[in-house]
Amino acid sequence: MALNSIDQAILAHHTWVVRFQTAIQGVNRESFNLASARDDTACALGRWLDTPASLALLGPDASQEIKVLHKTFHEIAGDLAEKINRQDALDELELLLGEFENLSGQLVQLLRLAKRRMP
Repeated sequence: MALNSIDQAILAHHTWVVRFQTAIQGVNRESFNLASARDDTACALGRWLDTPASLALLGPDASQEIKVLHKTFHEIAGDLAEKINRQDALDELELLLGEFENLSGQLVQLLRLAKRRMP
């Protein structure tokens, strides 16, 4: 049962990350409040980490380390959400995303070329 709750916490985190990523991409902003991205207690993992069961399962040292890391994760998510919502940052973000996509395309082309040259 205990390992199952850790698996559920991991799944909840992965689900949050996917929802956040799609929100910052503009896919599901109406169903995901980007303003709450900084709040490490608003997600399912954050709520679970504040339970006595998680403390008993993880132990005090690991629990504290995970909470600190989780809080930092949400601070970064909040910073990213703010940049996404700032109109002046969108051009910079689009430029970086464009360059990222360009480099990715070049990498794929080089890999395909290398594959064709293999005996």
